[in-house]
Amino acid sequence: MSALPTRARVLRLVVPFSLALCAALPSHAQQGDVAAAEKLVRLFYAEHSKRFNDGDTPLLNDAPAAKEFLVDGLVQGELQGILQFDPVYDAQDASISDLSIQPDPDAPLLQGAARIKVTFTNFGMPIRHIYTLITVPDGSWQINDIYSETNDWSLSDLLQSAGVDIRSDPGSEITLKGSSAAGSTVGSGQTQAANGGDAVVPGMEEGDLPGNGLSSEGSDLLFVLDGSGSMWGQVDGVAKITTAKQALTGLIGDLPAQTNVGLMAYGHRREGDCGDTEILYPVSNFDTERLKPVIDAITPRGKTPIAAALQQAASAMPASNRPANVLLISDGLETCGGDPCAAAKALAERGINTRVHVVGFDLTQEENQALQCIAENGGGNYYAANNAESFTEAVKQAVADAGKAAEPPAPAPEAEEVVPASTLVFEETFDGPELAASWQTLNGTDRLTRFTGSGTLFVSALGGDTIYDNKNALNRLVLDEPLPDGDFDLSLKFKLHEQSGHESVSLSLLEDTNNQIGAMAWIWTKGCGSYLNLSLTRLSGDPEGKPEVSRFDVNLFSKQIVKTVCDKAGRAYGNKVLESLSTDGALLRLKRRGRALSAAIELELPTADGQEGGPYVLETDPVTVLRLAGKASVLAGQWNKAKSQESHFEFDRFAIELVSQ
Repeated sequence: MSALPTRARVLRLVVPFSLALCAALPSHAQQGDVAAAEKLVRLFYAEHSKRFNDGDTPLLNDAPAAKEFLVDGLVQGELQGILQFDPVYDAQDASISDLSIQPDPDAPLLQGAARIKVTFTNFGMPIRHIYTLITVPDGSWQINDIYSETNDWSLSDLLQSAGVDIRSDPGSEITLKGSSAAGSTVGSGQTQAANGGDAVVPGMEEGDLPGNGLSSEGSDLLFVLDGSGSMWGQVDGVAKITTAKQALTGLIGDLPAQTNVGLMAYGHRREGDCGDTEILYPVSNFDTERLKPVIDAITPRGKTPIAAALQQAASAMPASNRPANVLLISDGLETCGGDPCAAAKALAERGINTRVHVVGFDLTQEENQALQCIAENGGGNYYAANNAESFTEAVKQAVADAGKAAEPPAPAPEAEEVVPASTLVFEETFDGPELAASWQTLNGTDRLTRFTGSGTLFVSALGGDTIYDNKNALNRLVLDEPLPDGDFDLSLKFKLHEQSGHESVSLSLLEDTNNQIGAMAWIWTKGCGSYLNLSLTRLSGDPEGKPEVSRFDVNLFSKQIVKTVCDKAGRAYGNKVLESLSTDGALLRLKRRGRALSAAIELELPTADGQEGGPYVLETDPVTVLRLAGKASVLAGQWNKAKSQESHFEFDRFAIELVSQ
């Protein structure tokens, strides 16, 4: 995608507003005045549009000018260059009509923040945005985020994905003078002293709403509430969401005054949206009467993106040395392909006093066991509840435990190197002519599959892409054998002959095409030539729908085996490695350790071109799976590039090995 052009072609603003409004920003809008927030958004659009029409520097690329409208964390030089599009118009060019700017009718004001809804038509396409604004100490508003309902992105998320830290620096300090507003904030989050004199205090992180104040003592507590559709299910004749709301509203009134409280929800706004997570009330010295309506307004609708919610939770927590606790309440497992256990670990590691607790509501024993890893990785406690009474008691206990200081971990003893022992569970040597009876072939055809008796398999392009995520992939081998309990390795010794330049070998646990996790070694030819890759792939979702996909790729010819495949020496040695892959082969592994799975490849590197060869092993970072399902599967594939009888592979050995320490 190219950068936004500096010259406009056509711009029509059918709903008029005066560009003269840009001359002066409101300096003293009363806090909570949603009309003033709306006016600022109109000013923002007016200034942005004027620059667009005049071909001037885009407003978002002009940091000093943008600071008049945006919180500090969103002000970036060449912001549109970072994004590669104009987020105000949600496009690279604009022909705007039917512009409407008005307070969000569903929630115009929310605990110190305002939501302004902006709709327009761009080149005939309807666009819907939500602007979130926060107040600064003088009572004026600043834009805190832009969310596109049409294309499901937020400005803050896009910047963070591009590697931009949008948070206020917790270590930054500012000297304030002449204040009379106790507990208010300055800029994007520096708190003022109550006495109105000079004060030097660290800033709050992005996500803290100003004007709430923060208790300097006590602890921080963030509730993360499941708002997925399953919360309408009943326990003891009462909807689970009703029980959860009653428990939370009953608790918050009894919390110690020095507790800073916040609220998140997920799955509560849109069906089928894995990005549906929202900070409803950032961690603050809360007002019970203002928090209760926020809890009551949660309406279950969608999916269960637990990992995404935990990832976002950090932005709701202030930077401090106080004990910080996240309490997740859920009646189900992750449904969006995320890794909530890894997300909990990352959240806990944000500070020495941060813990993640979980209350599982109306879950099976297996589901309770699966969710426990979130609490384990988050350094917190797990509480199971099967009825309304036990749920309320579990939440009370979780809150009580959250108020206790975390015990420092005992120093780990020096570990002795332990070589895992393995026990062979199943073996296939592909010596043919027939495979073991427990193998099943999906979409098999004799014309396209042939074992020579030495394990050689030919694949052609007929029938489309023979690749792991194609339900019509030809000649997928599935092993009808139970997986062992405990830790194990699936391994496949193979030789891959580069012919089409787009070959792959996959080793996976396959429930169906849309529900699987696997390791893949693959060759891809592009630009500087062919290179070897290792991937860990994970798909989850409705078997008949579009799955959620997580894929972690490592290019072995970029800073791994060679520095880069695009220099002369790297290209030459990379070709030697591919040649050895066809003669000596490699070993592909899918490794299970507890609830964590990883992909690994082992091969013998050649001695050539001044580079010393020898054994080489690469393993991906693990992903956590809450529930292990599926059967072992093997697939020799290609990306629709081979001709008939091209892309041949040799499978020397498949094995399932139980691993013990």
